[in-house]
Amino acid sequence: KATTQTRRHKGTKSQNHQPQTPFSFFFIMLRLLRSNVTNRFLTPLAQFTASNAILRQSARAFPTLGIRREDKSRWERRVPLSPDHVQTLVEQGIDVVVQPSTLRIFDDQAYQNAGAKVKEDLSEADAIVAVKEVPSELLLNDKTYLFFSHTIKAQQYNMPMLDTILQKKVRLIDYERIVDKNGQRLVRFGQYAGIAGMIDMIRALGNRLLYLHHSTPFLSMGYAHMYVSLDKAKEAVTAVGEEIALKGVPQELSPMIFVFTGGDGNCSQGAREIFELLPHKYVTMDELPALANSRDPGHRFRLYGCVVGSEHYMTPIDSSKKYEKLDYYAHPEKYKCVFDEKIAPYATVIINNTYWDKRFPRLLTTQQVKKLWKRPRGPRLIGVADISCDINGSIEVLGKTTNIDEPLFVYDPATGRTKDGIEGPGIVFLAVDNLPTELPREASKHFGDMLLPYLPDIVRSSTKGPFDQMINTLPAEVRKAVITYDGKLSPGYEYINDLRHENEKKLHRILILGSGLVAPGLVNTLSQESNNIITIASFDVNEAKKMCTTRNISAVALDALKEPERLRDLIELSDLVISILPQAFHTPVAEQCIKLKKHMLTASYISPAMRQLDSAAKEAGVTILNEIGLDPGIDHMSAVKTINEIHEQGGKILHFKSVCGGLPAPEHSDNPLHYKFSWNPRGVLQACKNPAKFLLNGSVVDIAPDTLMQFSQPEYVHPCFAMEVLPNRDSLSYIDHYNLQESQTVFRGTLRYTGFSGIVWALQSLTLLSTDTESILNPTSPSVHSWPDLLAHLNKFPDSTNVKQHVEDLLFKNTVPSSFDTPQFRSRILRGLEWLGLFDATKEFEAQRTPIDTLCGLLKEALAYKKHERDMVLLQHTFEVEWRDLRRETLRSTLISFGDPEGESAMSKTVGFPLALAAQLILNKTIKTPGVLAPILPEIYNPVLSQLRDMGISFVEFAE
Repeated sequence: KATTQTRRHKGTKSQNHQPQTPFSFFFIMLRLLRSNVTNRFLTPLAQFTASNAILRQSARAFPTLGIRREDKSRWERRVPLSPDHVQTLVEQGIDVVVQPSTLRIFDDQAYQNAGAKVKEDLSEADAIVAVKEVPSELLLNDKTYLFFSHTIKAQQYNMPMLDTILQKKVRLIDYERIVDKNGQRLVRFGQYAGIAGMIDMIRALGNRLLYLHHSTPFLSMGYAHMYVSLDKAKEAVTAVGEEIALKGVPQELSPMIFVFTGGDGNCSQGAREIFELLPHKYVTMDELPALANSRDPGHRFRLYGCVVGSEHYMTPIDSSKKYEKLDYYAHPEKYKCVFDEKIAPYATVIINNTYWDKRFPRLLTTQQVKKLWKRPRGPRLIGVADISCDINGSIEVLGKTTNIDEPLFVYDPATGRTKDGIEGPGIVFLAVDNLPTELPREASKHFGDMLLPYLPDIVRSSTKGPFDQMINTLPAEVRKAVITYDGKLSPGYEYINDLRHENEKKLHRILILGSGLVAPGLVNTLSQESNNIITIASFDVNEAKKMCTTRNISAVALDALKEPERLRDLIELSDLVISILPQAFHTPVAEQCIKLKKHMLTASYISPAMRQLDSAAKEAGVTILNEIGLDPGIDHMSAVKTINEIHEQGGKILHFKSVCGGLPAPEHSDNPLHYKFSWNPRGVLQACKNPAKFLLNGSVVDIAPDTLMQFSQPEYVHPCFAMEVLPNRDSLSYIDHYNLQESQTVFRGTLRYTGFSGIVWALQSLTLLSTDTESILNPTSPSVHSWPDLLAHLNKFPDSTNVKQHVEDLLFKNTVPSSFDTPQFRSRILRGLEWLGLFDATKEFEAQRTPIDTLCGLLKEALAYKKHERDMVLLQHTFEVEWRDLRRETLRSTLISFGDPEGESAMSKTVGFPLALAAQLILNKTIKTPGVLAPILPEIYNPVLSQLRDMGISFVEFAE
């Protein structure tokens, strides 16, 4: 009877008032007996007797409902029940305990006024309600919980929570599965997700169009959470509509067509409730082509809507059959989606509300979005509000969800990259996964109205005994929503185990060692594949956590030098390891990977010690792929590909030169070295001391260690840049790797802006690149405290007061390399040293054991990229070719890539992207060759270069 009565209770307290039944009167009297008012009229003995009797009776008569404090996000202000709903439950004899919260839309006092107890401890509750998932550690044993669990698709990110639920024998009831006899959801926020999503998309559209140089009425709209109520938000939408009717939208954008998926579903209805406040006209799918091609000026003053469901864009693969809804949901594999052909080409904005799981065809695949973007007449699609928020789901390119603080990102179909905000080429996406909380008051009342009728029976229901007995104590609509009971999955949800195991087979567990400057490009690329589970293990765990932008990325602290056992454990839990640690770590990591049969990648050169692991890697069936970054990496792949093509066409390569450099963009090369650090400073300085060897016009040129800077030469690469080139390690080893036995010149070099080598030569001559430990540089008790003091000590100057003159004498009174022996270069070198502060006794000085490490501290600060600055990568191959007809030709292949000041650096992209792409190819078994490899095999370089081209990293080739 109480349940029947409850179902009549809707809306506010005034609407809920009902005549008191004898049953209600009984509970009211019991509450009075427990109150202080009643107790005043009882003698102490009577109070004691009555209190004990009532407490014993109330333990049986007053079931208790707990309301959890939401803590998943600071924006989560929704509640499953409002104070009005609580008052209704209290009047029906149910105690309510509410956890205190200063964030929820209704304050604690409102719940107290409704008759609830506000307290932290919910252990007395028979059932506990929440909106979002409950952290595993906060779940109470043997309780009934109701919330959106996001487990019924075996969502990987919530499987640990499900394990805890089973362990703690929680009876889990999921709102999403409270359905009627037709399978329609009865407890939902869906309508408000659509309402908030449409409001936010109007705002997003205004911002995006302003970036595209269009001022529109949409810009005056705020996000849904900016309004005190839904009514106020609707008033703002109406005002936007009046502006559209009066001034219109830009002619070049009209007609603006909004496509609503999800048919007549609740999300779609909510979105259209807002859309219909704007001047609009609905059209059918068949009318879209003519409308999109129409140039009627009147289109400017209204928007067009098109509502579509699966019946419009799902068609049987067997063309002799017709779409049938029941058949489609029973056998989705028999259908294909034509949304990309019949609807998407005409849409300006897509409001996606469709349900999707892995059984169903996608609304839009990545390739289809790319094809839409390449339409001969240009793309129409400006934005997508994906209210369904299925990652890599119905719209495959949705690689992440967003939040209310940063609700938007732009997806570039040409490169597959995303960028937070509204700037950049591509399609703007709104993908906030908790949209209803932007309208917390209305959404909570709406949700509570639907939930309230079922709660009395749920709270009073049995939680003991066999499943069949327990389930019959619940309302019929709730029975199918019980996901777990007594430590087991319910009979209707045992499939989760199988689905979970099937999903886990598809997961790729990737361990990234290190979180350096090239990590963002690597991590962001890998994270776009939802089956990749990425762990970043770093000494600087806070730096690593900054990259944890999606659910499939996590960070852990690791000191690889001091924690070898923990390193081994992390490797064992992974399918593939990517090391961006210093090179000295690679071989020990590779040894562990081979023992544990895990694939591994690095961007570093293959060391002799690494090469010795080749046989062991082959025997273990493990791929250890090195030199898969920029230089080495892209340079290898692009060179070998071109060389093989020239040979296939009968050409001979007489001379080969490959030069590469990571540099500041020209506008930011604003220091005497014309260089800034986008990776480890020590690595740059160490490379300046390497020996080198190359073939020049048939003769071997051998450069001794510590003399490299003296062999810099001017290099013409591009008319806009003044460059010099330094020989890069042992080029002779690439004669066989690149199949260049016929070449008279084989040279690989490092590019720098002119003047770099002179200053580094001076630093080296002043002993500042020494790796020797100096007692005077003990960090805890240094005996030198300034740069002049250090220079005086290292170079045995008589004093440090006139150090500039001493330096000039040391550098230029003896033999000077010819390339630096001009007044202009001498002056430039001294100015550079002075600019660094080496002659300034007041310049900040921090001893770091060795001269080179102490210098790194200075250079890391002085030559760092500022926030607004961008870097550049420049790579060029030159081939002098003799063809079969004895004709000679010079071919140049040039790659120039610039970093994004607000995103990834050019170095991060050109090192991180190849690493990520190759890793994915290994995981997908496209790259199968075992052993210690460089990327000079066609199975590696063909797919990697192809995908890099799609991501905007490609070469411009021309012949002379």
